[in-house]
Amino acid sequence: MSVESLSTLLKQLEKEKRRLESQVRECALRLERESKAYRKVKDEHRMYLAKMSQLSDSPQSSKGQPVNLHRMKEDPVKIGRSNPANQKMVNAKRAFSTLT
Repeated sequence: MSVESLSTLLKQLEKEKRRLESQVRECALRLERESKAYRKVKDEHRMYLAKMSQLSDSPQSSKGQPVNLHRMKEDPVKIGRSNPANQKMVNAKRAFSTLT
């Protein structure tokens, strides 16, 4: 190979080297940004879990019975959660009498 072709090849290789070094720097910066974002989200998640745990442990939180969706679809008379018509009327009369 001639000196000129070697010189041209050297310039091309140096240019490629600079491009690759720049790409490595960009990847390193991106990795650093993403790791900071990950740590931030992880800390927020940890704080959220601690707050949820604190709320669930507090005596003020009421823990009702879990809702049984299958029973909700059943007829209210069958599961004993219906008011007979006459009881509704009694409650209506009582409410009306307190208003007057």
